[in-house]
Amino acid sequence: MAVTIGLANLGLAFYALDAVENRWVKLTAAMMAAAVGLSAAGFVEFHTRLIDGIVPPGPMRSRPAVAAAAATIMVAAAIVTVLELTRADGACPQALELRVLTAPEGVPAVRELTHEYALVTARANNGCPAVYPYVYAAGTATVSGALARRWADAATERPLEQIGPRPDLWLPDSVLDVRRVQDIVVKGALPTPLERVTSIATSPIVLAGTDVPDVPDSDTHTLPELVSALLSRTDRQPSLAAPDPAASPAGLLAADVYLRGAGGELVGPDVAHRRARVVFDSTDSAADEAGVLCAFLREGKAPPAVLTSLRTWQRFAAGRALGGGCQVPLPAPADLPEPVVLKSAPALDHPFVQFTWTGERQRRAVEGFRDWLRSEDADAHLSAAGLGEPHPACSDLDLNACVPHDPDRTLALYEKAKRPGRVLLAVDASGSMAEAGRFTVAVQGVGQALGRLGPSDEVGLWSFPAARGRGSYELVAVAPGSDRHRRAVTDTLRTVRPAGVTPLYDTVLDGMGSLAARPGGDRIRAMVVLTDGEDSGGGPGLRATVDRVRRLAAAGIRLYVIATGEARCDNLQGAGPLYQLARAGRGECLRAAPEAVPETMARLFENLWSGQ
Repeated sequence: MAVTIGLANLGLAFYALDAVENRWVKLTAAMMAAAVGLSAAGFVEFHTRLIDGIVPPGPMRSRPAVAAAAATIMVAAAIVTVLELTRADGACPQALELRVLTAPEGVPAVRELTHEYALVTARANNGCPAVYPYVYAAGTATVSGALARRWADAATERPLEQIGPRPDLWLPDSVLDVRRVQDIVVKGALPTPLERVTSIATSPIVLAGTDVPDVPDSDTHTLPELVSALLSRTDRQPSLAAPDPAASPAGLLAADVYLRGAGGELVGPDVAHRRARVVFDSTDSAADEAGVLCAFLREGKAPPAVLTSLRTWQRFAAGRALGGGCQVPLPAPADLPEPVVLKSAPALDHPFVQFTWTGERQRRAVEGFRDWLRSEDADAHLSAAGLGEPHPACSDLDLNACVPHDPDRTLALYEKAKRPGRVLLAVDASGSMAEAGRFTVAVQGVGQALGRLGPSDEVGLWSFPAARGRGSYELVAVAPGSDRHRRAVTDTLRTVRPAGVTPLYDTVLDGMGSLAARPGGDRIRAMVVLTDGEDSGGGPGLRATVDRVRRLAAAGIRLYVIATGEARCDNLQGAGPLYQLARAGRGECLRAAPEAVPETMARLFENLWSGQ
């Protein structure tokens, strides 16, 4: 019995070590447990003997069992003391990992905020942080199904492999992202994973740039009014950059501005078509707002006019990391004008989403982070990250003043206004693509991207190097996107066996040249290259290739590069060859891990094809 009590107190001592935050409270609790256990062991031993009639009443004599219990308890206390004193002199205990999922555009700001919160917990815990934030990102199109299924696998989706661990909390940019998850839950009659949604900040859509006139009285104007006036100017070519509405909540809110007339009504199809064309022609990288502004930042130029969130504009103006191709701070263009900030503008409401699957210990950490973000202590850090105070009218999932009343109508008008695309896809089939199933994933990505193809869109397929006996890189000629043509593209690509070198420069020039040789009419014409390396085919060289790509881009042909495997858009010296090629081609270089190639390709092609 005495030994049992001793072991119980040993457990109590270690519980004190693990459950309590303050080091000296832990030591006190452990020593008290030892003392109480020692007394209790002696008390139980004495009365056990008394009841059994073995020992008469009177002073208790020492027993071996009591001695064993005492030794056990004192050893436990000694262990606890040594462990705590060791911690005091050296490493901190293991912090709780807090898994934070966010939007790609929000990664820099979220990392800054989680870092500050970890420091807050450390200051309250003798310099040892209580949480270790792990921040990772994926777009809503990628995560919405996984979240609705509680992070379970589906036919073509493996969230643990493709995205990361199941999150403890989600920080999307807009309630529009949360609604998308809720819609999947309702349609599939699934148990909701959403426990609580709290707006922690706002970031309005702003109009900024060198061509934007000053607005002395912002309360008497609306963004649709100002944008309509900007696009109607006849003294210069209209320009307005904005993110892709299908890929970015900020892009959808921006589209709800430029697709409305001065009076606030949605414009007709013809006007929508003209405005969508201006936006596409003004935007070198149209995926998300970080990519849009990063393209200007890397060139050291200010945009003539751009619709973006105040968060991202402030980071751009301060030369801070934006994400995407601007993971590190870059000098901002000089003499940037102040953005036009209107109270009536739509805004990102930055929800803090908690899940029903979160365990108790993780839940306490999540709620601690949420409460800190909502406190005055976090105001300065939110402001530094480019985030304003939450708006009371933007806290509801269904009736939310920060977003359009019917965003689906805006998105439908945008989709109808998009021009059809003519895209030539060139897939690297060099020997290195056979490694780690890269080519198999590429085939899967092509199949997924073709799902965005409409009957008015056109696509062709090349692979490089040309296989023995094949005189050109062409596998399937450019043709309209019928079901039969789609099958021909995927079936033909499956027959390719990776081998040989990487004649990247020759392929790019030949492909863009073939697109330029055919009249494009009103089509978007672009070449998309998927590669896992740089040129090794002895082509014309980087400088000559960049010059020719720039001339072809001036003729209306864009170049996009998806870099996977060992390929990088940037290197240690800065902009790498792949980035330089894409930049000269007025496109974008997109870095994608092999497992992320299908989603990256699908997102890009959604922007290049009309889907009609």
